[in-house]
Amino acid sequence: MATKDSRRTKRRRTNNAGILRTGEKEFAVLLRDASQTGARVRLVIPCDVPEQVTLVSSMEKINAACTVVWRRGNDLGLRFN
Repeated sequence: MATKDSRRTKRRRTNNAGILRTGEKEFAVLLRDASQTGARVRLVIPCDVPEQVTLVSSMEKINAACTVVWRRGNDLGLRFN
């Protein structure tokens, strides 16, 4: 049985590089999918990421302040602020 995607905005799948920035640190990520309201990223190297970050991906033309809304292993769900 297929599950219905209840998101308000359509996701677009991607596999492009990105960076999560905080005031003093940067974390390399792989952008797995994105929408107008958020994104799912995978950490290249497992590490502790704070709740408030900036996602930068030049390939996807994203430079947005984000809140981490969920964490599963090396994957993070981000909501654009």
